[in-house]
Amino acid sequence: MRREDAWDALEQARDMNKRVRPMGGWYAAYGILYGLTSLGLVLTLGLTDSGVGVIVASVVAVTIICLLSVYSLRQPVKPLGYGPLHVWGVATWGLIYGVALFVGMYLFPGDMLWWAPMAVLSALPTSVTGLIALRRSRSTK
Repeated sequence: MRREDAWDALEQARDMNKRVRPMGGWYAAYGILYGLTSLGLVLTLGLTDSGVGVIVASVVAVTIICLLSVYSLRQPVKPLGYGPLHVWGVATWGLIYGVALFVGMYLFPGDMLWWAPMAVLSALPTSVTGLIALRRSRSTK
């Protein structure tokens, strides 16, 4: 490859990066909506005394997460570092969610001082990953 060809290829790659990188910003909405869904679900599961409330909250949360999954599959571009970022966000969420429910159901049933902070904490991993993806999509690297 000649030097001019290499410079042209490099310039084309830079142009492509400038056009494609901003298209990964959709993951911010995904992560934040996932987090808000978790917040509502954890609060409802922890504070409701009704089996119907648990069922309704669970069905709503599963529906939203399924819709978010379909939405993510339909996006033409994944954010930079999408794989590890998504795995970290969902795995951390799962760990926090599991601890919140397991400990909360046995030690803090109906206690707002447990469920409110844990609901907020469960919303953070996916929300943070969404904001990281947004920041990456706006960077000019």
